[in-house]
Amino acid sequence: MASECPIKNQLINQTVARLVALLVVIVIAAGYWAFLPWFASALAVDFFIRGFTTLSISPLTLLAKLIAKWLGLPPKMINAGPKIFAARLGFIFSTAIALLAFNCQVLAAEIVAGALGACAGMEAFFSFCVGCRVYSLFHRLD
Repeated sequence: MASECPIKNQLINQTVARLVALLVVIVIAAGYWAFLPWFASALAVDFFIRGFTTLSISPLTLLAKLIAKWLGLPPKMINAGPKIFAARLGFIFSTAIALLAFNCQVLAAEIVAGALGACAGMEAFFSFCVGCRVYSLFHRLD
C-alpha cells in the first residue's frame, strides 16, 4: 500500500482495525439469528462514524481498543486512507442490508450480509482488506 494517501494523512492501528473487522463479523452473525435490519442499521451507523467523520465515538472501535489493551496486543500503525475508504464501502453495504431486510427482501439482504461478512472476515483473520485493495486500484487510475 502506498505511503501517501489523498483521503487522509494520518495513521491508524491495524491491530485495532482487524479487531473491528472481527466485531463486524460477530454483529453480522448475530443479525442472522436475531433481526437483521437492526443489526445492519447499527453497523451502518458505526461505519458512517468511521468513514465520514473525525469523531472518536465508533462503538466497535472503542470496544476493539479495549480488547487490544486487555490482550496486550502491540500497535501496528498504517495509513488510514484505505481503511477510511473501506469503512465507506462498509457503510454502503450495511445500509443496503438494512434497506433490503426492512423491505422483506431477506434473501438479498443475507447475500449482501454474507459478502460484507466475508470481506470483514478476510481482514480479521488474514489481514487482507478488500476495500483497501479496491482503494489501491482507484488510486492507480488517478
